[in-house]
Amino acid sequence: MATKKTTGKSSGKSSDSAPSTPASSGRGFKVQVFYLAARSNSPNAPLKDALWFATYPMIPRIGDCVFRDGVYYRVERVFLYENLAAGWCADVEVSFYGRR
Repeated sequence: MATKKTTGKSSGKSSDSAPSTPASSGRGFKVQVFYLAARSNSPNAPLKDALWFATYPMIPRIGDCVFRDGVYYRVERVFLYENLAAGWCADVEVSFYGRR
């Protein structure tokens, strides 16, 4: 019975790398975050609606907090997308998070 000897050469395909999603840059996941000011009753909450794009190491989950421009926001809803074009992979709806 003959045994096969490995030479240590790569076949050109790497089995170590995880498949990347189109909306995932090698550094994280692109998400669109939006804040609706009308839903907040706190006097310290921002008064204007906000929309921004961010890249996170993982997609924020409900209950997580994100920080932007000196304000903490709490994730209320997450809408995931399975798209084939490069773009964002989730919409994240946030509310003002008053830490005190």
